[in-house]
Amino acid sequence: MRSDDEWNFREFDEGEMIFNVGDAGDEAYVIRTGKVDILVEKDGKQEVVETLAQGDFLGEMALVDEEPRSASAIAREAVSCAVFSKEEIDRALENSDLLTYALVKLLTKRLRKATAG
Repeated sequence: MRSDDEWNFREFDEGEMIFNVGDAGDEAYVIRTGKVDILVEKDGKQEVVETLAQGDFLGEMALVDEEPRSASAIAREAVSCAVFSKEEIDRALENSDLLTYALVKLLTKRLRKATAG
């Protein structure tokens, strides 16, 4: 288990964009403090589809399936996140057992298909 000084953290101010729909995915985040709104475009308007809070993971789909971001994420309030690089996610998946690896890939594919607009 990592100690706090071994984690890479990033802070976002209220209203700051964490990532935009269509961006390439190079990082995923786990929220330590604060809240993040996940937005998708519906009928030409940005709509909040989910609000994430402490302990929630975001940005992982683009790292797992190497597709562009399927939604935008904006800090609803000041946010602190642990940051994971694509290399860290890839390494964790490569070191997992075959069943875990296959399930993560399959669930990501199904989630992306279900949320495609």
